[in-house]
Amino acid sequence: MADRPAAPTTAFDPEPFLVNLRTEGDTTRRAAVAIGLEAPVPTCEGWVVHDVLGHLGRVHRSVSEIIERRSVDIPDVAIPKPPAGDSVLGFFDEGLERLLAALGGLVDDLDVTLYTWAGPGSGRFYYRRMAHELAIHRFDVESAGAAAPTAFDPDMSVDGVSELFEVLVPFSARRWERPLPAGSLHLHRTDGPGEWLVRAEGGEVVSTQEHAKGDAAVRGGASDLFRFVWNRGAGPSIEVLGEAAVADEWAALAP
Repeated sequence: MADRPAAPTTAFDPEPFLVNLRTEGDTTRRAAVAIGLEAPVPTCEGWVVHDVLGHLGRVHRSVSEIIERRSVDIPDVAIPKPPAGDSVLGFFDEGLERLLAALGGLVDDLDVTLYTWAGPGSGRFYYRRMAHELAIHRFDVESAGAAAPTAFDPDMSVDGVSELFEVLVPFSARRWERPLPAGSLHLHRTDGPGEWLVRAEGGEVVSTQEHAKGDAAVRGGASDLFRFVWNRGAGPSIEVLGEAAVADEWAALAP
């Protein structure tokens, strides 16, 4: 049976995740309208902005079904396909509003057992997963325009780095039998507290929050670290020390 997704190591407060979802959702929509739905998205090969909004609209509906039903299995319900043209904006809006309402209903039920693709999880899983999913795809939408994408929220970025290596990379490595880098990666936040050491042991991903030497070290602000580990390039504050290829190999494991 799949391992239970890791929970944050500190007391969990859902409110910042709900606020961040609203903020990132509003920014995503504004950027999509300003840039245009048919603009190619360089960070998502083969996609245009319309595809990103459609993907998010479907994900938000799918997760809402799980939360609303308090389901421990995949709900047997068809998720609608995104509509063509400008109607995808409404599709995105409706999906996000439904997700926010569903997550709002979990605030007093955080320990409920729910289905997740990584194994049985709690309500905490979806606050984290949905916030970071929307944030990285907001970056993708903004990347389709001429201006530099908006920085990520620093606190959310720290949690996002942890979630990636606690949940997503271990799951994808197991699910698709992806080879793990031989070298270790040390991440060091330079605009506040936050350090991680990521390594492979016995074919598993091991992630700890500590100051330790890695074969590669990546230093930078929280927002740029989140961007880097999600394989969206190096922001202006990023400095790579040691074996740069190792750092790139770990970033390439982002789903």
